[in-house]
Amino acid sequence: MKASLDFLLRLAFFATVPFVLVLVAALFPVTGALAQVAVGLVGIFTGEAVRRWASRRHKLVNLVVSSQLEYEAFYREHPPRPFLYYVFYPLLAPYWLFQPEARREFLLFKGYTLASFGFLLLSLVAQYLMSFPPELGWRAFLPIAAGTFAIETAVVLMFLMPIVTTVVHYHRSRQPRLLGVLLLVGIVSSSLAIARLERRRDPVVSYATRSRVRERTAAKPKPAEAAQVAALHAAWKALPKDKQDVDHDGKVEADVLDAAHEALMPFYRNDEANAFDLWYTRNAKTWLVVLYFEARGKNDPIWLAMSSAGAVTHDAKQLPKGAFKAMYRLTQ
Repeated sequence: MKASLDFLLRLAFFATVPFVLVLVAALFPVTGALAQVAVGLVGIFTGEAVRRWASRRHKLVNLVVSSQLEYEAFYREHPPRPFLYYVFYPLLAPYWLFQPEARREFLLFKGYTLASFGFLLLSLVAQYLMSFPPELGWRAFLPIAAGTFAIETAVVLMFLMPIVTTVVHYHRSRQPRLLGVLLLVGIVSSSLAIARLERRRDPVVSYATRSRVRERTAAKPKPAEAAQVAALHAAWKALPKDKQDVDHDGKVEADVLDAAHEALMPFYRNDEANAFDLWYTRNAKTWLVVLYFEARGKNDPIWLAMSSAGAVTHDAKQLPKGAFKAMYRLTQ
């Protein structure tokens, strides 16, 4: 009875959490955490073979595979704890921070070797250089990097540890059929989440991209507005030839939207430009094309409108009633 209840709890977790994990991964770059855990699982399943192979190779090889072997060695000595321990793991921080064995397990997932810490630093520097200067500096970058790191840590503690320890549990107890059922359910859940994302009219915009759009626009408002005006001119130039790219609800897509995004790119980075949408509407006097970046939380939307005569406006009264709500719905 106890084993059946334990399996049902794990089954419910594998049915729901991979779905959530895919959605979180679309918003935050958690690839590093996923790769680290994947490497750990390889070490668990092939630990002895990897150890023999590494022992016959150069010391550099041993350094590369050391993290794989650490997972295997730890769980060979210390079987995973009950499943609910890992489900409520973040709430037990006082315990696993001060208990040596539990702290060692935590460091397996969120600890850094010299090599992995160096890779982290290099990736942060590369991210900064490619996406922030010259408009944005380290002051804008560090809060975004810290927020991303916090989310990655939460993903590891809340999602990945229960998954990995479940795999280890059934691998150690030699129950491949039950493990196979859980992994199949997890794959189906992940596939459904991916299909849901693919059906969205707009791609998911990451947390870092949203933050950079707002920070860059606020840092250089005049060049930002000039880029937005150029995008609206490009859209109007393409629109008369491509009316079929305007949906019945006013959302502008395809070549017209691509032209607007391209016009934004001299100022905004590629992913930032692609976060903007176009909307085609009419007020009492004229047709308007609206360049729109959706609002989140307490932030106001970033937008600018242009009429067919080339008049630019930032006056919300010039838009139809309920325009912002309609535009927000179209981005979801």
